Amino acid sequence: MFGRIILTQLKMGLRSKKYMFWTLAFPLILGTLFSFAFKTIYDSERSSPIPVVVEVEASAIDEYEKLMTFSALDTDKISDDFTEYEKDKAVAEAMGESFTEEAPISEDTLNSLEEIDSFDKVTDFDISLIPSEYLKEEINISEDDLPFISLLDELEYEDGTEMIERVAVGSHDEAMQLLEDGDIAGIITVADLKDVSLLVNGEGTNHSILSSIISQYRLNVDLTIDSMNAETTEPEDIAAGVDEGISSIEFIDAKGTSGDNKDPFVSYFYNLIAMICLMGSIASLSSIVSNQANQSTTGIRLDSSPANKIIYEMAQLIAIFIIQAAIIVITLCYLIFIQRIRFGGDIGMVYLTAILSSLTGIILGYFVAHLGKADASKKESLLMVIVLGGGFLAGLMMGDMKIIIEENAPIINRINPAAVITDAFYALNVFGVGDRYYSRMGYLLGLSMVMLIAGIILSRRNSYKSL
Repeated sequence: MFGRIILTQLKMGLRSKKYMFWTLAFPLILGTLFSFAFKTIYDSERSSPIPVVVEVEASAIDEYEKLMTFSALDTDKISDDFTEYEKDKAVAEAMGESFTEEAPISEDTLNSLEEIDSFDKVTDFDISLIPSEYLKEEINISEDDLPFISLLDELEYEDGTEMIERVAVGSHDEAMQLLEDGDIAGIITVADLKDVSLLVNGEGTNHSILSSIISQYRLNVDLTIDSMNAETTEPEDIAAGVDEGISSIEFIDAKGTSGDNKDPFVSYFYNLIAMICLMGSIASLSSIVSNQANQSTTGIRLDSSPANKIIYEMAQLIAIFIIQAAIIVITLCYLIFIQRIRFGGDIGMVYLTAILSSLTGIILGYFVAHLGKADASKKESLLMVIVLGGGFLAGLMMGDMKIIIEENAPIINRINPAAVITDAFYALNVFGVGDRYYSRMGYLLGLSMVMLIAGIILSRRNSYKSL
């Protein structure tokens, strides 16, 4: 019986014109349009350096100097010297002698250092209070040492040509004149580690590339700082960790199992695959709702029969997952081997990530199907709001939307399945299989499990009599 249900559901799914259009035909059409649009843009510009003026404010250098000072802080020497000082002072007092030796570091400063447990407290600290002998190396920060400046200088096209050309100017007015004359693509202002802004005159390919680079940099900075704040309370570890995390933004030069796609427009294809994964919810919702007693005569017969409804529904979900996995494989093969889209990272992991992510979409539809007693059209409308709204917030329709959300309401990017799926692909491209990738996939699988259990509970409660 179980196998027969799966086979029947497979036939029904393949015969559903609406399902096959939205999960296979529409993504292939959209992927083709994306490919023609973005590959043309990227290929036409990828060997031409983009001229920009970069204005660095003093606050950015001061902030980074504080970070580097804390990363070079010798806390063991401070502790040993202060312990020795307290010991000598205690001995002198015990012998009734006067003690005039100054403390190696003031007690207030020591207490302030012990209270530092976040990035903001590191950058707010007055580093002039730390004697130079307690630094493992001399700190001398210039504009070129800033992480964002280093990033710009290292960016290259595939043929080895530098991507960004920094134009030197004598004043802001001169930079504005160059921008107005069209001699530069934009003016980038670096106010601090997180505050990097872009000023352009009109729209164009170079402007889009610059905007994507800055958006990705700012997103990485925010994620790195959040991660360090959560994982450590030692000031030198926070400073060193932030610097290491930002310096290893590897869309510049990916290594190991990570990818090497520097094309800023590849994020649109990540979002396209995320949409396909979540569109599987349409099939699961339609299938489950059609078998509910208040939706069809088939549902009445099924609900009043001795058949185990949960087993019946699980067989339906397995069939839909098989179809969805096939659709994912077909779409990825088309994009990768025909359209030549490089997703970055290990190609096998790209396929596996997309297939596993489709589980979230399928179970989302299963969960929504069991919410309340509304008819199928209302539940489907709710589902489309979740899927398309999540895709919009993840950047499918507007590339910078994800960074806007990250700056104003980052929790949305952490819980929005579409954003999490795209971030999993991004992690594969930039970092390879690692902590960031596992955390994203762990969330998706965990969310799927919660929705599945909730759906089963709701299904058991919804009997023919209650409906």
